[in-house]
Amino acid sequence: MPKTLHLEQYLQTLGGRVTCKRCQARSKRSGHQCRAPAIAGKNVCRFHGGKSTGPRTPEGRLRCAQARLTHGNETTSVRFEHSLASARLAMLESVGFEFGIMTGLKSRGPKPLRMAQVLPELHALAQRLRLQKRPPA
Repeated sequence: MPKTLHLEQYLQTLGGRVTCKRCQARSKRSGHQCRAPAIAGKNVCRFHGGKSTGPRTPEGRLRCAQARLTHGNETTSVRFEHSLASARLAMLESVGFEFGIMTGLKSRGPKPLRMAQVLPELHALAQRLRLQKRPPA
């Protein structure tokens, strides 16, 4: 059952004389709602991005859409390279187990989707080996 969020909408400030909207951000660590007042017209306080206007010019919006950075380290091209490397390793592991070169436990988790794209000849060879090993039904 999903956990429901119970966020307080309003906050009393200045000794109860002023009622304002409360920041809707939640802490990752504790799960508690931020105690700061939200900026007028926004749902979050200045600490959680209420002052941010985002890119305004078409060029700025285009740059933002193309960058797709995560923590400033990963771009789309770097993610693609990591995905290909992971697929190569998974393909080599599966062929190693098919030929009997490798023994023991296989790596956990779902296999990468690009396995057939990285080394197509090796992928076809592994599939032929699997078909040959399969007993007739």
